[in-house]
Amino acid sequence: MSPETTVVLATEAHLLEILAWLKQEERETGEGFYCNREIIVESQQQGEVCCAVVRSTVVGFVVQTRKSVGASIDILEVKPQCRGQGFGKMLALGAIERLFESGAEFITVRCAPRSSERFWKSLGFQPTGAPQRSIWDNPRLVLQRGT
Repeated sequence: MSPETTVVLATEAHLLEILAWLKQEERETGEGFYCNREIIVESQQQGEVCCAVVRSTVVGFVVQTRKSVGASIDILEVKPQCRGQGFGKMLALGAIERLFESGAEFITVRCAPRSSERFWKSLGFQPTGAPQRSIWDNPRLVLQRGT
């Protein structure tokens, strides 16, 4: 990971950059979170999107939501060509820190794609008591404050 990497609150310019690469990813691979663009736009407008930036280029982003008692990490994605360089972990750890500092007692994630389950578990997230899966069969994990 480059020392020029910063995590910042996403601006409208960052949002446009994110949407452009998500659209390209979907067109080229059929994968990614472009299908959730409306959620991403709304979340950015509410100040709930942070992005990793390397020399003024967005390489990843996270959508986090603070709720009454808990919080959630709703979307986390790193540009396909930037994966495996620690950006996802940096974004996840930053979101966890921000959410717990804001008073959240717990943070939930839905593992979409399912292959992300190992990543989230490596950060301390654990399955909830009862198997709660989405309609797409994505595991729901939780991280308690102080874990």
